[in-house]
Amino acid sequence: MARARVRHQGRVTRAGYISADVEAPSTPDYVVVELKDQAPVAPAGARFAAPAAAAAEAEDLNRVLARFSIRAMRPQFRLPAAALRRRVEVAVARGARSGARARADSEFRQASFVQIVPRRSGDASKLARALQGRPAVAQAYVAPRPVPAGLSGSAAGSRLFEPAQGYLYAAPSGIAAAEAWDLAGARGKGVTICDIEGAWNLRHEDLPPGISLIGGTMLADLGWRNHGTAVLGEMVSRRDARGTVGISAEAKAVVQSAFIDGVFNLAAALTNAADRLTKGDVILIELQAEGPNGKYVAMQFWDDIFTAIQVATERGITVVEAAGNGNENFGLPIFNGTGLQKDSGAIVVGAGVPPANHVDFDGFGAGLPSYTSLGVPRSRIFFSNYGKIVNVQAWGWHVTTLAYGDLQGAPSENRWYTLRFSGTSSASPIVTGAVACLQGRAKAKLGHPLPPAKVRAILMATGTPQQPGPGVPLTQHIGPQPNLAKAMTKV
Repeated sequence: MARARVRHQGRVTRAGYISADVEAPSTPDYVVVELKDQAPVAPAGARFAAPAAAAAEAEDLNRVLARFSIRAMRPQFRLPAAALRRRVEVAVARGARSGARARADSEFRQASFVQIVPRRSGDASKLARALQGRPAVAQAYVAPRPVPAGLSGSAAGSRLFEPAQGYLYAAPSGIAAAEAWDLAGARGKGVTICDIEGAWNLRHEDLPPGISLIGGTMLADLGWRNHGTAVLGEMVSRRDARGTVGISAEAKAVVQSAFIDGVFNLAAALTNAADRLTKGDVILIELQAEGPNGKYVAMQFWDDIFTAIQVATERGITVVEAAGNGNENFGLPIFNGTGLQKDSGAIVVGAGVPPANHVDFDGFGAGLPSYTSLGVPRSRIFFSNYGKIVNVQAWGWHVTTLAYGDLQGAPSENRWYTLRFSGTSSASPIVTGAVACLQGRAKAKLGHPLPPAKVRAILMATGTPQQPGPGVPLTQHIGPQPNLAKAMTKV
């Protein structure tokens, strides 16, 4: 399969805005099958198996598979065989009951998703259509191909760039992180943040030592690496006399690649991350993918991913998720009943216009020449997705952080910095850092972290309100910008 290449400055596509220098890996398309709760079938090698009483359901699926050449079939959540057996036993016990799906435990829900990889990528959509509507299948769809939900933009010597990090400072311009830092725990102490995407430069001079890859395979691509490094920089870059200052610099960071077993599998990445974290920790989803309208949407649109987010939040882990850069309205009828209109438990983040509300010296292609106005600060930036599930916003442009090299370049990428990180990818780490600060404060003051729903409610209730702008009314909802100084009073 040919690999797609994105130019250095980033560009507009039919799906929305994409990051600079991102190369899509040569991975096959695959199908995610969700089994009905009452269907006692499970993957067994390259076939489905079932107890004798349900053999007809398994054979019905196998007849569909026989029409295609299948490379691999496995549990989407990479569960062991014992978990699949337990799911079959529960499904048998439920018998022929139908109607509303009963609330099942997390293992049962996860065991209901099956990954099927055809040998020919072009067969994935045909296989999904063939499986859709079979008696044992709740739904079948082609897995999304995510890309980073960010955008971005040389000099010698590592200077201190904290003065350019306006998002750190007082509301209404910033999130008032610097005003909260003197409180015990309020720099994220005792909290672990896991960033999920594709690659990172963990040797960057401004990152703390010891950030580990806890799962998946890093992509060997500079664009993915720049993106991940920029995200980490917003949250955990070191407090010293050079570079930038992380919002939650005392938090611990780990990373998890969504590239698993040769394909993108965000559901499994989320599950592995949640297994390695504890209550009060934070997961950040820095990805977006094309939805049914051909525009980038939030990853919880896909049910396996929605389920994985639910399970993580039920375990007390706050999930922060980029809303995506597709200029998409999540309230459209096409999204009825999907994860774009349901509460997964995540904090979904939109991108707002920053106080420096003009395009910088280089512009952004023909559509946005140098010094074009981006609109009213804290109004929805033109590419941000919006809707009821979008909870809060943060700067979607002009974020100063690590990587890329347009603010400071050097022979080694370990000393690169940018002032142009943008998109819901730049907004989401700002919110993630705020979450880590809030949970660090809760641990220090209360002796325990806050539930994810409480964290989200505090940030929404105490934030600086969204503003309307030309062509972007308040009905295009992206929520308030967090105000940590006020949020800390609610702990």
